[in-house]
Amino acid sequence: MTEKKAPKKTTRKASAKASGKAPKKAASRSESPKRPAKKSTMPGPEAETAIADAPWDPAEHTAPEGAAPLDGHAPVGRPSATDEGPGEPTEAESLARASSPERLALLKELPFLDPHYNETYVYLVPRDPASLYVLWEVGEGSRKHFEGIFGPDFLRENFLVLRVYDVTGVDFNGYNALSSFEVDDFLNDKTSYWVGVAPGRHYVAELGFRAKGTTYFEKVARSNTAFVPRGVEEPAERYAAWGDVNVSGNFVEVPVGPDQWRLNQYHYWRKRTHAAAEEKGYWSLVLHQHLPFVRHPEHEVSLEEQWFFEAVVSVYTQLIHMMWRLERDKVDFRLTVSLTPPLLAMMQDPHLKDRTARHIRELLALATRERDRASGGPHQDALDEVLRRLWAAREVFDAYDGDVTKGYRAFQDLGKLEVITCAATHWLLPLHVHQPESVRAQLRLAVRQYERAFGRPPRGIWLPENAFTPGLDERLAEAGIRWTLVTTKGLKEGDTRPFYGGAAPVVTPAGVAVFPIDEETRYRIWSREHGFPGAPNYKEWYRDLGYDLPWEDLPDYWKTAGVRRNTGIKLHRIGTKGTGLGSKPPYVPSWAKETLEAQAGQFVFERGAQANYYRGLDGGHKPCIVSAYDAELFGHWWEEGPDFVESVFRRLLYDQSEVRPVTPAEYLAENPHHQRMVPGATSWGREDYFQTWVEDRAYQPNAWVYRHLFRLSQKMSELATRFRDTEDTLRRRALNQAARCLVLAGASDWGFLISTGQAVRYSEVQVTTHLDRARELLRQAESGHVELSYLEPIEAADTIFAWNEMDFRVFAKG
Repeated sequence: MTEKKAPKKTTRKASAKASGKAPKKAASRSESPKRPAKKSTMPGPEAETAIADAPWDPAEHTAPEGAAPLDGHAPVGRPSATDEGPGEPTEAESLARASSPERLALLKELPFLDPHYNETYVYLVPRDPASLYVLWEVGEGSRKHFEGIFGPDFLRENFLVLRVYDVTGVDFNGYNALSSFEVDDFLNDKTSYWVGVAPGRHYVAELGFRAKGTTYFEKVARSNTAFVPRGVEEPAERYAAWGDVNVSGNFVEVPVGPDQWRLNQYHYWRKRTHAAAEEKGYWSLVLHQHLPFVRHPEHEVSLEEQWFFEAVVSVYTQLIHMMWRLERDKVDFRLTVSLTPPLLAMMQDPHLKDRTARHIRELLALATRERDRASGGPHQDALDEVLRRLWAAREVFDAYDGDVTKGYRAFQDLGKLEVITCAATHWLLPLHVHQPESVRAQLRLAVRQYERAFGRPPRGIWLPENAFTPGLDERLAEAGIRWTLVTTKGLKEGDTRPFYGGAAPVVTPAGVAVFPIDEETRYRIWSREHGFPGAPNYKEWYRDLGYDLPWEDLPDYWKTAGVRRNTGIKLHRIGTKGTGLGSKPPYVPSWAKETLEAQAGQFVFERGAQANYYRGLDGGHKPCIVSAYDAELFGHWWEEGPDFVESVFRRLLYDQSEVRPVTPAEYLAENPHHQRMVPGATSWGREDYFQTWVEDRAYQPNAWVYRHLFRLSQKMSELATRFRDTEDTLRRRALNQAARCLVLAGASDWGFLISTGQAVRYSEVQVTTHLDRARELLRQAESGHVELSYLEPIEAADTIFAWNEMDFRVFAKG
């Protein structure tokens, strides 16, 4: 990639065309979770009276009269504020002040983002085992400095050189590198470059000037140290070491009657009571529940907010309802789910809860109408099934007043579920380890939010994109995290051979347990050709009622922006291979049920066979197999997924005695002693490395974001340290909001969507908008002149880590 020479800093009122590279766009532990009396699962008089809230009235939610028309390219004035302003507002006060037409218009603006900083720096970004992405800039101050020392012709008579050092195993001081090489490919005219390197090594780069025809090197800047993935499995046992992990197991015995003891069966099995045979191995199911933070109060209906509504209806409420059924039938189970901070914030957000309730009402109304029309037809049974699921979603949603995190907390307190956290906004942490304050901020914010929501600290974490690199475990340990997951490839590319391959966790030098994600069970679900969800009798996701109905037959809610969209109501099945989308046969629920029961039986049988295989292979060592998936697969992409999981849990309890289900924390509490080693750099992305998020191709790149994230993270850390003890309320609010915008900008979801060509425009606008806001708020906070007219609408829109959860000082040094 080549870029123009960094221009002088432009003003914020410059045309967006000048932006260059940047794109435009609770039950107690001893009680069962309470739930309401069972409602009818089909619409009828009883069910209708359960919908107590008033019908949606569009007139009550229209934009205020006289609202200014949207001008996406209009510059935003930045007059300096001179007063200290009021103290920290309540959420209601902030929303009221931010809801004027002029201030809501700010949220609709297309951002302007200067692609350069006119500062001097150089960064290395690891991508894969063979390459590094290098970013740099030589600011005007450095240029004038060199001209002052060497004369006015210095820049004309000298050229930029990039010197790359192999510093593996050394504390680099500028002279003791193992080897080095140079790049002088007309770098004066560029601000980024791809460098080919050897795998499994640590590198540092220096940027400097060289006079033509000489070997003299005048250093300008030195980069961070970057570790490049090894790219091959480690075949040798380079060393043998062991370590312990101290984890509490959350063992709970629920008081039950003598005929209901199976609700505690795994507790009794662990204690070797009730004549339980010794298990041959352990199995753990981990589901990653995550969505990027999407909230748009400036729009009457947001298509992107529907991502959240669909997931609530089809995944999160369905999983809780599944746990209700298991608890009702006194079926013991063990499940682990992540609740990422963005998703947790959205689940508890009043604005989104209101809109989710409306979405459910609209779905029930549409499905009920279509069920009445389909009476006696080929889609009647399918629509009956749709309504059953929708009423289940509504029942769960109402039981917890729209905050389904309460359901997860209840089952965690019951000892059946382990809820784990994730980095604050799903940053790809291995690319930020050179800025430890940023990584600490991601972890501290997540832990703080989790403790408020669940009344205890998290024990485990799902690393965003399963991305790990050596040294990251130190930051996890600092945050109190005791275990995490990586790909099996990441474990096998560690610094020594894992004794048990993918059948047991290891312990890092920092004392964090790392579980490998089992490849066999992942293949069983995710394989496009052979995965369970592709069975002919299951629902066809790509055939949706929102596209099947005539346009005039669609209710207004489903015509937002004059375009069709998915309703989530599917009436057709996949059918035989090669069947065109328009020829898909009608869905038959009884056939799907028969298929999933057969598959669940096969899955449970295979877990017993797998446990016996590994135990024989590893000299009697009991394996711990961890099956990990994105939760959205179960219920959204694969509608029958939650019923499949329920059937697996029931069969594990009644049909076998070889594999004991556990949560990872339970397993570690029982088995704390494991091999000590360091896993390699890895993720679940393309080729199991970082390519998915470091693309600098000409069409739809995403690597441009790191220049901004690194520079703004450094500025955030500097200001957080400088103003750590500030008593200026407005400055504190501005820094808190700048921190929110910064962490939102770095979500790995946007880079993934850009890389895969999905929602590219929206993703680019989200990243650029949050970067632009963070940059401006940092400028205002540093100057001491904070504009309420700019700050308040952003506070009202970007509400993640609401008032008491965000503290900008998490970015401070020391």
